[in-house]
Amino acid sequence: MSFTIKDLQNLTNSKEYSEYKDKYQRYIILWEKIYARRKDLWLTQSKLWELSGIPQNKISELESWTYGEAWIEYLERLSKALEISIEYLKDDDINRKTFEMFNYFLPKIKLDWPWRFQLIKIPYFIDLDFYQITRQLISNFSYVRYYFWPFDKKMYSYEKLFYWNEKGFKNIKFTYLSQAEQNQIDLTLSKIPFNDWEELKKLSYETYPLKNLKATIWWIEWMNKKLVF
Repeated sequence: MSFTIKDLQNLTNSKEYSEYKDKYQRYIILWEKIYARRKDLWLTQSKLWELSGIPQNKISELESWTYGEAWIEYLERLSKALEISIEYLKDDDINRKTFEMFNYFLPKIKLDWPWRFQLIKIPYFIDLDFYQITRQLISNFSYVRYYFWPFDKKMYSYEKLFYWNEKGFKNIKFTYLSQAEQNQIDLTLSKIPFNDWEELKKLSYETYPLKNLKATIWWIEWMNKKLVF
């Protein structure tokens, strides 16, 4: 049976998927990352078996939520076969959709030192715009008021993953990031000074979540308070 990206998006929006995700979130995060990375490289399960030495039935189980906790040896073999850092697979703070979001916008911007501040701030504006339309975030972040910008510690995992790939990974297929979400990212980038992290910092304090806290740029009131979109 043919299984398209649209079928996959319909599945991930279903009630059954939502209930399953609440219970087995870690397994689903891994399944999404293996499946989509395999698609990036145009690999069949049998080809991945050949490259990794992991039996095809085990790969199938990993991609269908039924395997359970993956052995570190399997993750090491898969990371080599899938040509990506093992952190992509083993770090639960990294999910595939947010990985795709970074890979979509990074080639479109100029990263100046300290580029990590842009990496932190741009997703906030993307999520904020998307939430105003859909009441959902694109990323897997949960932002708090942290010193001079909205922040989520999961950002460190993405920073580590993209340290040597500051323009994103090549030949990424957008399996989970929909066309509507890509369009919204383009719209957000057209409105913000994405090449200037200082301006992004100032602009963040003009947004509703920080204004709602009455947070000011030079003070540390409401530190680590979750931002309400």
